[in-house]
Amino acid sequence: MVSDKTDLQWLVVFRTANSDDTAGMLYKELKEGRLRQGWGGPGLALQDANGNTVGKEDWEASYEKCWNEKPSQKRYGALVKMLEIAEGDIVMLPKQPASTQFSIARVTGKYRFEESQLLEGDFGHVISVAPESVRTFDFRADTDAYAVSSLFSRANHRYPVTFAYDPEHIRAAQRLLERADNLVAKEGIVQSALDDAVMAAAQAMQKEINKWNGHRFEAAVRRAFENHGYNLKKYRSFDRKGGDADIVVSPPNNIHSLFMPQEIAVQVKWKKGIDQNDVQAVEQLVKWRESDTVQKFVISSADRFTPECKKMADDEGITLIGGLNTMYFLMGIDRVDEIE
Repeated sequence: MVSDKTDLQWLVVFRTANSDDTAGMLYKELKEGRLRQGWGGPGLALQDANGNTVGKEDWEASYEKCWNEKPSQKRYGALVKMLEIAEGDIVMLPKQPASTQFSIARVTGKYRFEESQLLEGDFGHVISVAPESVRTFDFRADTDAYAVSSLFSRANHRYPVTFAYDPEHIRAAQRLLERADNLVAKEGIVQSALDDAVMAAAQAMQKEINKWNGHRFEAAVRRAFENHGYNLKKYRSFDRKGGDADIVVSPPNNIHSLFMPQEIAVQVKWKKGIDQNDVQAVEQLVKWRESDTVQKFVISSADRFTPECKKMADDEGITLIGGLNTMYFLMGIDRVDEIE
């Protein structure tokens, strides 16, 4: 039985690729004791042969040589956090092996790099985990699974590697590790009805917001951040050089830490259907450089984002929130559905 006390410093939220051609492969690796992260082609180790951390400039030069393209500005910083993961830590993998599930495991060794034959030699960054510790749960399998999965939709845990410090979340994760079996497909009639009701409410809100204008929608997003406990720092911030952030907020003190952003910059777009000009929102945030510690989001009422927008956002480390996910945020609900 898990004690009410915990000596763990944090939980590790570890996001990996979850497309059809990678999710199954990475889950199989996890079950064999290898937790892998991408952007790890030949020569892209985060440590040299002596165990010293490779500097940002050297790593980025190796990345460009390996993949024939420049990495996003935040990629190195996101990956190097893997070096902080230690034996005994608990790692959580959102959307592994399926979009409505997550996996959890106990770490048995520190970071290492091994060139692989997976996907053109990618995914060479490795953390060792105990294969027998791997458990998989539906997001809403029980109260512990729900508590842990609620972290995955939060702004501060959307990078490849982040850390969660709340003792309640840590204890919930420890209890999940103690379970003898996975908890998959356990949702009952009541939970399904609640999920359907939440989705129906979000769909109704979306129809109503489609009747609004941009200013009203932007104000609603600003109020939602304030209702979530974020502190408004700037509103409609222009740098006169093409950079633009509609809203700049700082996280609440209870979720702020060394590994979390000091500021969050947001571009807000009131659109319907698919916004064919959505890439402009990403471009404006890319150019907005008032802070080196900022994390950037595009929050849109549009149903879907264009492939061009998604690619640029991924390259630049910008998070896209749209459709019903935006409605859930406005409603104050910790829920994230897969975006097409």
